[in-house]
Amino acid sequence: MVEKFEFDGKLKKNLFIMMGVGLLGLIWAFFANGVHDNHSRFWSNILLNTYYFTGMGIFGIFFASANQLGYSGWITLVKRVYMSLSGFVVIGAVFAAIIVGGVWANYHNLYAHWSLAENMKELPNVKQTFFAKPFWTARVVIYFTLWILVGKAVINAINAKNIGDQKVYKRSKLMAALWIVIFAVSESFVSWDMVMSQDPHWYSTLFGWYNFASYGCGGFAMAILLVIFLKSRGYLQQVNENHIHDMGKYMFAFSIFWTYLWFSQFMLQWYANIPEDTNYWVKRFDVPLFKVTIFLSLTINFLAPLLLFITKGAKRNLKVAAFISVLVIFGHYVDFFNMTMFEPNLIPAGTEACCTKGEGKEGEKKEAAAESTATVLYAQADAGTAKGTVGKTVVTPEKGSTDANTAEGQSSNEAAAQTEGEAKETKAEEGKSETKACCAGMGKGECKEHMAECKEGKEGEEACCGLQTKASLGLPELLTFVGFLGMFLYMFFNEFSKDSTFNENDPYLKESLRHHVEYA
Repeated sequence: MVEKFEFDGKLKKNLFIMMGVGLLGLIWAFFANGVHDNHSRFWSNILLNTYYFTGMGIFGIFFASANQLGYSGWITLVKRVYMSLSGFVVIGAVFAAIIVGGVWANYHNLYAHWSLAENMKELPNVKQTFFAKPFWTARVVIYFTLWILVGKAVINAINAKNIGDQKVYKRSKLMAALWIVIFAVSESFVSWDMVMSQDPHWYSTLFGWYNFASYGCGGFAMAILLVIFLKSRGYLQQVNENHIHDMGKYMFAFSIFWTYLWFSQFMLQWYANIPEDTNYWVKRFDVPLFKVTIFLSLTINFLAPLLLFITKGAKRNLKVAAFISVLVIFGHYVDFFNMTMFEPNLIPAGTEACCTKGEGKEGEKKEAAAESTATVLYAQADAGTAKGTVGKTVVTPEKGSTDANTAEGQSSNEAAAQTEGEAKETKAEEGKSETKACCAGMGKGECKEHMAECKEGKEGEEACCGLQTKASLGLPELLTFVGFLGMFLYMFFNEFSKDSTFNENDPYLKESLRHHVEYA
């Protein structure tokens, strides 16, 4: 009954080809938008895929640990599949280190809202402390260190050869409990540090849960696909439609759970109309691409499982299960795309000034176009807050920030008047120095080239201010996704091939072999 997966050369070759395709996608993304945006499309793709696939990996150990604590028997035959998803975490740590290095060297603008000193002062004092580079870096290092070291210890404990011994089995349960605690805390914190912090002025109180649900959907879908693939190769023949049925039930349940959290973040935040909550949605809805991808994600991740995977027969059909799993993996990639790609690819602060410059009717048209992109929330207008153009990356200081504290003792009327005066002053300064506005964050050489593009007509106007974001869900993104998928699968098969496909000494193996789900 003992079997061991052979990671053959042909499979490795195919995965290396996928990685090569991903490298091509990254190179394409690096040069896609020129140099004015700090190659933000390139860096955004790295963050998106690193975060997504690492999340699947740590979730795999979480699910195996939860079943270990719950005395679950059905999972025994596929337990190593879930645990082996964590093989990618080491690769994720390498890419995370590259991202952290980029923050310190100012190679990218993924976290420009707080990594740049001039933007940090716009944050409340507590956030300035939380996002201090040394503290932020230390947290990221701790997350990946725990995931790699403790994760490996948990896998070894659950897969111990003498797991039938009572002491060894109890130890495996203790390690599983430890992992669940570490996962619960670190998963929430990493979602704040690596994704939500791209716009530290926005927050959601259930963001950690929302990311957890996405990890789960992606992890379950990947596990189903891998089990079906292994069975097609002659492995895990004891795994039958009853096991696939249960795996499918978890994927379906997490899809509904994710939808509930999506509703909570979207509809309930929108209804409450609190600027700190709704800002996330307002900005994205003003960009056609994101308005499409937000509802594309909802359609794939909720409606597809609901309509096509709700029946028992669908969950027991390998072809249907594989098809839905592919949809779910891509759907949650789009979900993370919506989270990670918007902020870094915004046009640099101040470039909207180019739109408002001009003479006669043409100038009036451009000014009207700029005004049409401005968005004012009810709560903001009520407080007398100045308008904020969607394309800007600069924001009004939050309550509790260094600048906001200076006006704390003023009355609400005085504060509103001061805000209005500052807005007029800023507009006057922008009018005096068009070059300064259009070249925010650029060196002299870059500014000269940028200003030349602004005067070349339609293309120049787009380069200066015609687009709100340079984010795109195009071939560079899809190729990069394929490359990271190749790395993920390579690390999975490498981990899975180290031992037998399932632990033949597990005390619940017989229960798993006899697993049967009543089906009428």
